[in-house]
Order: sequence, then structure tokens, then C-alpha cells
Amino acid sequence: MLSCKDASVVENEAAYKTYIVVSGELNPGKLFEGVTFTKTLPVGTAYDLSAAELKDVKAYLKINGAQIVPLHYVKDGQYKPMYNELFIEAGSSYELFAECRETIIYSCTTIPNVPEMAYVSYNAGEKNLKATIKAYAGEVYGAVWVIGNNLAQATAFPNLISAEPGMLRVNVSTSEIPSPYTGTEFNGMRNIQVFSYDKQYSAYFNSAKVNVPIGNAFMQNGGVTGWNVFGNNVIGMFIGVGKGMVKNVN
Repeated sequence: MLSCKDASVVENEAAYKTYIVVSGELNPGKLFEGVTFTKTLPVGTAYDLSAAELKDVKAYLKINGAQIVPLHYVKDGQYKPMYNELFIEAGSSYELFAECRETIIYSCTTIPNVPEMAYVSYNAGEKNLKATIKAYAGEVYGAVWVIGNNLAQATAFPNLISAEPGMLRVNVSTSEIPSPYTGTEFNGMRNIQVFSYDKQYSAYFNSAKVNVPIGNAFMQNGGVTGWNVFGNNVIGMFIGVGKGMVKNVN
């Protein structure tokens, strides 16, 4: 899940003003886990969620331009539908409308499909894992290696891959597997997991100086960050994410 705990160390300029931070991850086929509204804290202040959370946000979702779903404060800055029975559907669009202390907030995301792997392999020369997956327009893909039952896992995608017009499949690769896990004793323990994102995620990923840590959209990175949440002094990600199954490769 996208994390807000590092919101106080976002872009350098954020250190001099208060920003509203929005965090929401929408997973196809899963219940909507809510969207979180917090604020950045002064430089040098230890992060305290009780001080950062925002409890007075007025927010709702609009699904496919028609269905309206009001969101209500639950705890720790998190807002959910009243009965928390909203299932996220691949291919649908979800718009976020919110207002916080006269600040208008907006974001929109289209939910990607859960990645389907047709073929996987271990490249002993490059020491990474590869997968061929079914591709859809408007989606980007990244992959990570996983050793055993989460004995170790890559912390970032080496890149994001998208399909060219007309392409039905794309190939994705993980970063290089560290040498301790390339020996024969780890044969049968090397796995790959592919993630799909709304293509908007590319703007954030490519704006970072280094690869983006998975599940943390608020790590410090220089320059202008490609957030997909809009508003005056508002940052964050409200994004559709499909998580493929962990599949054994070698």
C-alpha cells in the first residue's frame, strides 16, 4: 500500500510550507481500502500520525462518471464508504473529489487488469527474471524478484514497460538478483511478481532520481514530482494498481 509516513520528507520545497498529502491505492477485484488525507509536518518534527491526520475532509468518489460514493472519516486520516462494500473493477474510472479547509482536491485513475503471465524465465547471464504478460492499453508494468516465501524481495522496479499500439504481449524484467541468491542452493526458490499500474504512474516513476521503492510514493526525490493528485499545495498518489500472483521461475 502507498505509505504516508514519510510525507514530511518529500520534495525540498515542501519543507517550507504545509502540504496536504493524499494516498490511495485501488486494487482490481478487491475491496476499496480507502483514501488517506494527512498533512506534512514542520522540518525537524518527529512524524506523528495523530498530528498529521486530517479529520475534516469532505470527499466522495465518482465511478465511471456516474455513480457517487460518499467517503467518511474512519481513523488515522483514512476515509471509506459508509458500509465499506465497494469492490474495485478493472477498466473502470474512479474520480476523487475532496475539499479540505477551502482547498479543492481532485484526482482520477483508471483501474488496470491484474497481470496475467504467459511465460517466465531465469536469465542466468543477467541474473534476473523475465515474464511475458498480456498487455492492455493505458497500463504500465513492473516486476520484482522474490526469493522463497518472502525470504528476500526486490525493493524497486528497474523500469516500467508499456505496450506499443497493437501489441498484445510485453516482456518485463526484474532487477538483478543479488549474488547470495544466484547459487544452485536457491534453485526452485526464485519467483517473479508483476505489477500493473494506471499509465499515470509513469510520470511519478520517471520523475524520481532513483528507482521508486515499491509501495512508497512519498520518498524524497529532487525536482518536480509527477503526482497525480491536484490542488493548491496538494501532493500524493491516487492510483490503480494490479498485483499479479507470485510465480515460481527457477
